[in-house]
Amino acid sequence: MHLYLGLFGGALFVLMSLTGSFLVFYKAIDEWLHPTQLTTTGTGMVRPLNEIVAVAQAAGPPRGWLDNIEFPSDDRDVFHAWHKAPGVKLNQFRWYQVTIDPYSGTVLGRDREWGESLVSVVYMLHASLLLDDLGETIVGFVAIALLLSIGTGVYLWWPSLSRIRRAFTCTSRGSVIRRYYEWHKLSGFYSAIVLGMLAFTGMYLEFSEYVVPVVRLFSPVQEFSEEEVLPSLPMSGARPLPVEQAVARASQIFPEGELRSISLPQGNGGVYQFIFRQPGEVRRSSGQSEVWLDQYSGAVIKVRDWRTFTAGDTFVSWLFPLHNGEAFGLIGRWIVFACGFVPLILYVTALRMWWLKRAAHRRQNQRAGT
Repeated sequence: MHLYLGLFGGALFVLMSLTGSFLVFYKAIDEWLHPTQLTTTGTGMVRPLNEIVAVAQAAGPPRGWLDNIEFPSDDRDVFHAWHKAPGVKLNQFRWYQVTIDPYSGTVLGRDREWGESLVSVVYMLHASLLLDDLGETIVGFVAIALLLSIGTGVYLWWPSLSRIRRAFTCTSRGSVIRRYYEWHKLSGFYSAIVLGMLAFTGMYLEFSEYVVPVVRLFSPVQEFSEEEVLPSLPMSGARPLPVEQAVARASQIFPEGELRSISLPQGNGGVYQFIFRQPGEVRRSSGQSEVWLDQYSGAVIKVRDWRTFTAGDTFVSWLFPLHNGEAFGLIGRWIVFACGFVPLILYVTALRMWWLKRAAHRRQNQRAGT
């Protein structure tokens, strides 16, 4: 099983892991490739949010509409406004990004369509092999196959008590095949825990609808969908709340939280959705505490507070930060980045061993025949 999982699935293991390593630092890479659109050298006071929203709405693509705005994560970062526009197929949308300097309020980049930049292509390749829903299913099964490969590899490595010291070390003696075997064995063993975690969390990201019910057998898990959020109630003569006023009301729910993004109301029944990151939350790049407000009255419709998470909620909330390494800060990201190269080492050493053994068997058969 271990042999054939590696032979037939190894190339996909390598593709998934290398693209995953790239995505660990995707934001820094994208900023390095497009510094004038994604970074700012400005200083001073951040422009009023109402102004930022108005600029974002005016800079959107034709026939598009502003869906959400992501806030800068540091002093060099910019506002990221995401627009939706109708796609070629029915009920399909295309996403466009507009970036805005937080200090001057000027548009730095517009019409950056998701799926055209290098970072977005690598992301889609990692998540779906560029094959949409079918690709996501394939990637999910690749993650399961990687888990099986890791498990069978650890089983094959597991030493007896008399050989336990040798199992953790590499010797320079022996044949070429033996040396490849030891490199394969040790690189696989020392990375097994992290690779197994990455495979499991990747499986969750593709098959969450199957993983979450299993978690619910042990602890409740609350999941919020758009259908569960009550719509805003249009009031006669009432106008939607300005963004800054809505933010002020939402911030009262999480006074210590850092606002990370806003989803704007869409249509008469649309609601404001705010995502905050509170102190202690495991998700560093965004947040896991959310507030939904009626766009007219500002009444609180729903709240998701990280501090009230059940054990099941907490377990699920850790899975994505573990997958990209952010759960343990910069050190965690570097560990995940480095482990992304291990499947390449495993694949090359395994193929080399397999090829050398086949060549040796052919030579033996030829000698026996003569």
